[in-house]
Formats: sequence, structure tokens, C-alpha cells
Amino acid sequence: MRKFWIVFLVIAVLLVGGLGLLWKSVTSLDRTSGAAKGRVLHWQASDAYPEQAPSGFMEHMMAGDGMTHHELLFGLKRAAADPDVEALVLDLRGVMLNWAQLEELHGAVTHVRQAGKTVWAYIESGGNADFALASAADRIAMAPEGNLMVLGIAAELAFLRDTLGKLGIAADYLHVGQYKSAPEQLTRTEASEANREMTTSLVEGRYRLLVDLIAQGRGRDAATVQRWIDVGLYDSESALAAGLVDTLLDDSALLGDIYPKDDIADLAAYARRGQRGSSRHQVALVVAAGTIYPGESRYDNMLGRVLGSDTVIEQLARARRDENIGAVVLRVHSPGGSALASDLIWREVERVREVKPVIVSMGGYAASGGYYIACGADSIFADAGTLTGSIGVFAGKLNCAELYAKLGVHREFITRGENALLWSDDSGFTPPQRKLFQEQLDRFYERFLAKVAAGRGLSRDQVAAVAQGRVWTGEQALAHGLVDGVGSLDRALAAAKAMLDLAPDERVQLRIYSKQLSWIERTMLDALRSRAGSDWSRLAWEGASAGLPEPFAASAAAVARAGLGDVIPLLDGRPLALMAWRDAPRHGSVSQP
Repeated sequence: MRKFWIVFLVIAVLLVGGLGLLWKSVTSLDRTSGAAKGRVLHWQASDAYPEQAPSGFMEHMMAGDGMTHHELLFGLKRAAADPDVEALVLDLRGVMLNWAQLEELHGAVTHVRQAGKTVWAYIESGGNADFALASAADRIAMAPEGNLMVLGIAAELAFLRDTLGKLGIAADYLHVGQYKSAPEQLTRTEASEANREMTTSLVEGRYRLLVDLIAQGRGRDAATVQRWIDVGLYDSESALAAGLVDTLLDDSALLGDIYPKDDIADLAAYARRGQRGSSRHQVALVVAAGTIYPGESRYDNMLGRVLGSDTVIEQLARARRDENIGAVVLRVHSPGGSALASDLIWREVERVREVKPVIVSMGGYAASGGYYIACGADSIFADAGTLTGSIGVFAGKLNCAELYAKLGVHREFITRGENALLWSDDSGFTPPQRKLFQEQLDRFYERFLAKVAAGRGLSRDQVAAVAQGRVWTGEQALAHGLVDGVGSLDRALAAAKAMLDLAPDERVQLRIYSKQLSWIERTMLDALRSRAGSDWSRLAWEGASAGLPEPFAASAAAVARAGLGDVIPLLDGRPLALMAWRDAPRHGSVSQP
């Protein structure tokens, strides 16, 4: 009898808890629906807006559930045409955008403004990206004790050869392309001339873009904006006096006095509410975001977004087989990665092109392997600040023989075959091994050139002249024939409409392939998040890194910020089509990890 009551109580608790979660889920949905109604849209812009939504319960737990970039972009586009929307308020609190996203959102906010809506921007503490995005507004308000840092662009190049040497590790790498600088961080103590030349070009391109965005938004000439940047650091009074902002007030005055709370709706709820009506024309949006690996796409605490070739191929194949899909827009935001996985995705793009158009929209970077998977598309569009190209390959290994000796580790090898220890970390490459491996990399490079030449309608020599592993901005890539135009995701969609013989204003339905949460997973996730509050992402990271001694936790965070997490798991000898460059979080620099 006692066991019966124990079981009964457990079942009762689970049942009551389940009903409570259900009620919470239903009321939460009601609040979300209500939050989408209002004549003033409020966008609290902070943190990052991923190119791709999380997939699966655990990834939602670790990565959060904020708006994706395309949800935000198309939500703003819909707001511009919505007669019920009268104003937009940007509440900028350290937004983290890659350069392509910054350009696209600046354009979308400008479009809202040009549609006759009033656009306010509010800044408490901001950097380059915050101010550049705010410049698209009619008026910029700044907190009375706020600060603004429009510091320009810098590049940081870090080299670890001496660091590895102190540990007893020597990097032994081969590469094709004089600008293929990714291995330099491990093999050199300073930048090569080619690397320095490329870096200077990228910094200059990013600087011009920053100046142009601010000048366009604020209606000032480039010389004025350059003077603003040269000063760089502003408190509220100096920002107002110099003309960077229009007024000083706090957010409660903006959202309480100017716009009553009853008139304010949340932009995220509005963007996710969906557009009324339907269309018989369907376009698939396949997002290829992250470092390219063989296998399934996933989210990793150290690596971030992993672009798995199996997942992208499956989504492309679904779009290819679906007769209702007229065209595919492939959104690429990847620095590259595995040469093998890149080639597998490229082959599926070719299969799709046999039956329907494929249009590529490049995100913050679509370089090396990221460019490889894009080069075969019917059309390619990049934003001016996109990093692309990097047509080249490298591979190698770390020689840890001295490290093992320092640690007192003695190793013996029993082998058969001249190259049985080719990838052993107990030695570098022998001269015959180096010759053999270099020949294979050279052949891959030639195949890479051939694929780009075929996809872009260029000769092999024309591609070779702009290849050599060199990274280009989207604007530079257009001049060299690597892309077809400078434009956003919206322009790629317009190109898809044109290929389907649709009018520019014709409505199309976007089909996005992603794994949806079940009802019970969504209910549990909402309940957990409601307990964690706004610090969910931080708590998830702390949970994942719990137990690490402080120096190791700090080192892990530094590796993740630098982008080295992308590289380390691939340093096992496999050929890599990987770009070295990453955007710094706050748009103060570009960096080579």
C-alpha cells in the first residue's frame, strides 16, 4: 500500500506540473500575440542575431531563442509597408553584428524611414556598430550620462610560433597561395608582406564602409565623419555638441512620454507573427552558417556554429526534390573549413542547379570553403563589407616531440610502410613526405580554380590572378568578377523572383528547413527560461564551463573569441579551405586569430 501512495504522489506531481507548464505556455503565447500589436515598434537591439535558428532542444538551451537575422530583416521590411505601423524605436545596447548584417539592417531601417515612418534611435553606451545603425534613424537620442566610442577600424594579427616553441611544439604546414595566411599564426612571428598588404586593404575597405554608412545616415560629408572618428571617444555632451546625436534623454522619457506604452509593440513579436496571406510561389532559404565540417550541423560551446555537410546537403536535396520550390536562396556565412565537406556541398549545389535556380547571398564572410560552396551558383550577391575569396588551401600538423621530451614521455613506434607516421605528432614531415603532400595540395588548388572558373565564366588564369588565398571585401570581389552584385539577402530574393519571371513586388513564400521543437520541448524550454530570466545565455555558458579553474576558463574564452576554436579540431592533417579572418565583436577591429 505504501508503494501505491508513493507512485500516486509522483504521478500527481507530474500531472499538476504538466498542467502548470501547459497553462504557462498558453498564457505566454497570448502575451506574445498581444505584444505584436501597436503602432510603434520597439527593437531592443543587443547581443547577436544568428544567421540560423537553433536546431533541437539542447541547442535552444545553449544558444538561446532570439530573432534570427532574416526574421529581423524581413520584419523591418514588412513594417515599412504596414499602414498600421507609424514609428520605430531602436534601443541600441551593444549590438553584435557582422559587417554584412550591419549593412543590411542599416538599409532596412533606412527603408522604414523612407516609407514615412518616424525612426528614433536610443544609445546608452555604444560603439561603431551601434552608432552606424543609429545613423539610419531620423533622430538619435543619447542617455544623459551615456558614452559613445566611434573609434575606427584596426587589425590585430597574433602569432604563436614562439609560444608553441616554449611548450616544445613546432608547427609544420604547407599551403598553396601566397596570401593563404591562416598557417602564419602558428609558423611565423610576424606577418608576411602578402599578409600585411591584404590586411591593410581590408582595414581600408572596412573604414570606408563605416564612414559611408554614417555619412549616408546622418546626411554629412565624409570629411565630417572622419573627424568624428578621429576624436573617437564621446560623452553625451560632447556627442551632442559635435552633432553625432540630436538630443539627450533616457529611455523612459522616449518610451513613456513621447510614445505611451499602450502604443508600443515588440519588434520581435511583430516579426514572428507572420505575414497574412499566402503565395503559390515558393523559394527555399537554405542557411549555411559556421565552420565547415563533415557530418551534422550543430552548436558547440567552443566552436560556435558548426556547418555540417550532411545537414546542408539534406536541406538542398529536399529543396531539389520539392516540386513546389521554384528556386533556392543559399545564405552562406562561413569562413570555410574542411576541403572534403566543402566539395560535398558544392556537388549538391550543382545537382540543384540542374533543375532550378540557385542564388547565393553572402553574409559576414563566405570565404575559402565558404566561397567554394557558393561559386557554382547561378548568381552571387555579397554585401560591400563581406569577406570572401580566399581561394587556396593549407594543411599540416603539430610536431610535439620536444614537448613529450620535456614531460618525460618516451614513445616507441613499430611500423610497416614508409609513411606510416605521416601524421604522427612525434616529428615533422620528411622531404619526401613534404613533396608528396605538396603535390596533393597543388592538385586540390587546381581543382578549386577550375570550379570557380566554370561557375563564374572565367578562364583558369583569370581566377588564378585573384586567388592565391587572398581575402577580398564584397566590393572588391565584384570588381574582380567573383560575385555578381553588391546587395543584401533581399536582393538575392529579388534575383530569385526575376529568374522565376515574377514581378519585383510579387509575394513569395519562404520555406526554411529547420528542426522544429515538439510541444513539450517548447513548453519545458519556456519554463526554464522564465526561471533563468535575461541571463539565460550567460548561465548556459557558466554551466557548460563549470569546474574549470579560472586561468583555464579565461584561456578557453580567449580562444573562442579569437576564432582559434574553429581551427584546433581540424589540425590533424586534413586539407583545409579556411579563412583566417574574423570580425571583432564590437566592430572595433578585424582580427587574424
